[in-house]
Amino acid sequence: MSPTSIERSIKTAAVSLEMEGFTITSTHKELCRKLLAGEISLKEYLAIVTPKTEV
Repeated sequence: MSPTSIERSIKTAAVSLEMEGFTITSTHKELCRKLLAGEISLKEYLAIVTPKTEV
């Protein structure tokens, strides 16, 4: 994806999520940029953003 395409995708997704009542931080957006640019894998992304639960 081109940098412009990535930014447009992130903006569209953020607006949609915010309309649903979610809060999107700059950290979330940066992680999405890295994922879409191929700098991190989906597995790495999910490990960072998925809440850890204690058993």
